[in-house]
Parts: sequence; C-alpha cells; structure tokens
Amino acid sequence: MKWSRMLLALVLAFTSTACVLLKTDERIDVVVAATDLGAGRKITDKDITIIGMPVSRLTRDVPRKSSQVVGYTTKVPIPKGELILLSKVK
Repeated sequence: MKWSRMLLALVLAFTSTACVLLKTDERIDVVVAATDLGAGRKITDKDITIIGMPVSRLTRDVPRKSSQVVGYTTKVPIPKGELILLSKVK
C-alpha cells in the first residue's frame, strides 16, 4: 500500500515537472534584421522584420517593437536574420 502511494506521488511529481519544462511553445514578437545591416547604418522599416521567439530565450536587450530600433543607427554589423539587440544600436 505504501509503495503504491509512493509510486503515484513520484509519477505525479515527474509529470508536473515535465509539463513545466516542456511549456516552451509560448512565443512573443521580436525584431530581427530583414537585410544585412552594416555598422553605422540608420535602420528603416524595410530593414527589419518581426518574428515569434520562445519566451524562454528573451532577455531585456531584445526589442519587441519596431519603434525601439527604427531611426536608430547600428553600432556593429548585424547579419540578416539576427536579433537587433538594443546594445547594438544607438
């Protein structure tokens, strides 16, 4: 009797943990380079695109709106498809 309860508790704990760890499907919009951007280039609407990214990969340096980067100048080259981090623009 005690073993069956212990086994049930372990199965429930494992299942709960797995559900939390596997919940990575939640996505949020982020700004990435639509073209290769050289250093010193002023960013326009044509230079960016918005994609979905797993929430688990977000940092404070990741812009979520085009207004956070459009009109700014790149400090370093940013290749097509790369996140335009706020630390890479001024």
